[in-house]
Amino acid sequence: MQAIDNRTLAYYATHAEAIFERYEQVAQSGVAAHFSNAFLPGSKVLDVGAGSGRDLRELLNHGFDAYGAEPVAELREIAIAKHPHLQGRLFEGSLPSGVTSYQKYDGVLCSAVLMHLPHNQLFDAILALRDLLVEQGRLLISIPAARPDIDEQHRDPEGRLFNPITPEQLKLLCKRLAFDCISEHVSDDALGRAGTSWHTLLFVRRSAIGKPLDRIESVLRNDRKSATYKLALLRAFCDVAEQDDHAVDWNPNGTIAIPVMRIAELWLAYYWPLIATPELIPQSNAETKGTSYISFRTHLSSLISDASVHFGIADRSGQALFSVFMLTWKAGKLPKPISQQLQRTLKKIRHAIITGPVKFASGGDMFAHDKASDRIVVEADLWLEFCLTGYWVRDSLIMRWAELCRQFGATLPHVTIGRVLERLLVKPDVAREQSIARKIYLNSPDLRCVWSEKALTTTNMDVDHALPYSLWQNNDLWNLLPSHKRINNQKRDQIPSNALLLDAMDRIIDNWQFVHSAEPELFEFEVTRTLGEFSPRYWEKPLFDHMKRKAEVAVFQRGAVVWGFG
Repeated sequence: MQAIDNRTLAYYATHAEAIFERYEQVAQSGVAAHFSNAFLPGSKVLDVGAGSGRDLRELLNHGFDAYGAEPVAELREIAIAKHPHLQGRLFEGSLPSGVTSYQKYDGVLCSAVLMHLPHNQLFDAILALRDLLVEQGRLLISIPAARPDIDEQHRDPEGRLFNPITPEQLKLLCKRLAFDCISEHVSDDALGRAGTSWHTLLFVRRSAIGKPLDRIESVLRNDRKSATYKLALLRAFCDVAEQDDHAVDWNPNGTIAIPVMRIAELWLAYYWPLIATPELIPQSNAETKGTSYISFRTHLSSLISDASVHFGIADRSGQALFSVFMLTWKAGKLPKPISQQLQRTLKKIRHAIITGPVKFASGGDMFAHDKASDRIVVEADLWLEFCLTGYWVRDSLIMRWAELCRQFGATLPHVTIGRVLERLLVKPDVAREQSIARKIYLNSPDLRCVWSEKALTTTNMDVDHALPYSLWQNNDLWNLLPSHKRINNQKRDQIPSNALLLDAMDRIIDNWQFVHSAEPELFEFEVTRTLGEFSPRYWEKPLFDHMKRKAEVAVFQRGAVVWGFG
């Protein structure tokens, strides 16, 4: 699995000498001030992302039995050449998968590293750090608190990746992976860079790791991987837990149940971009060998081909066909032959889910299929982990899926991790549904900004994702509201405050009712997915309560920024 972003690695390799000299000019890093309090005297400590070896040397000076892992060979070579006593203590290693070791450490230092990792590798990175530690071991992490020179692509002027992660997000992720935060500090930049500061957090690994999360991890790490089905099932659980929690029935016997067909519909969306490609992206070992194919490939391929002909879109692998199909399906406007082929495909996928990962995950004792209700049964404690950690687990699953496809297609030059990731991340075109909402709102006799009540026109209206798309990936019509362009630019990816939502409740509901009257089938389809049902007489308040609850979760669980207009 690829570690640090390639452009970031290239920068450190190319400028290793200058970087080393720059860090040598500063006697001590900001994080070094915490070594004595973080680690017990004489502890065995590993510095992950040791860079120039400055912190490693400081750890040795403090009397710790210290070692360092660094992915950039040029930095390791200079550090050992300048400080020969690091020979045997500084070795190659990178997060998330390049620091696995049979050795356990009393402490781990991870300073100025996590921001260089692609966001979807944070879950695996914290897992790797946890597995390096003994029980009650200490983990000292530093992350940027402020960097004024980062652009919209999260890169600094040198092109290095600086993915934002707040202390709250980090603490939540670490807590779910058996860490407790026991101290937190903010310090200025040791190199004296103006406007730059750092958060330093100290965690302790709990002796008792949450059993449900361990079971999820065991499937990810230890189950036989002859196909991508188990990854697809776990990814679907993450999505249902985050987006469609009303699809879940809570049983009195300590289990939950999810309709198999809801999982099948998610699988169709996951596998469509993978199967639509002109070149084979294998989803099992057997597909590469040509001995057999996943059971629904033929049906889904036929569905894609039929849709291409019907919609007049020749590019089967493009986002346009996928987007038009999904939107037409939700609106209940698919022609009968394609609708019938869709149902045949979903039935094939349903059978694959039941006879594959539901039956065999973790030796068959993790999930069950209730034939009477046609639902997948999951232990409630295990489901809670998907609800709490699904945001992180899903990113890890997508990376593992891409890596598994690359392994299956090792003899196929076109099957690269980047190519597979591109297909796994294909989603329906956000602008397409926004354009529908825009057309509807422009027909309103009294069009006003939902947040400010300013009058809106064709030129000053934006369609705003009330719950930011970057957080929830939700493009439903109920989440698309009319906003003044200036107000929308102020809001961006922030979350409306509880007070603002309550103040705007009547305006929000008025807009929903107007959209519902214009696109009833599409709107009801999406609300049914959200609430589990659509009650013609009473849907407005439950839907508003859902929006308000999701906003609160975004703030308190995901570390989102609260926005209050005015």
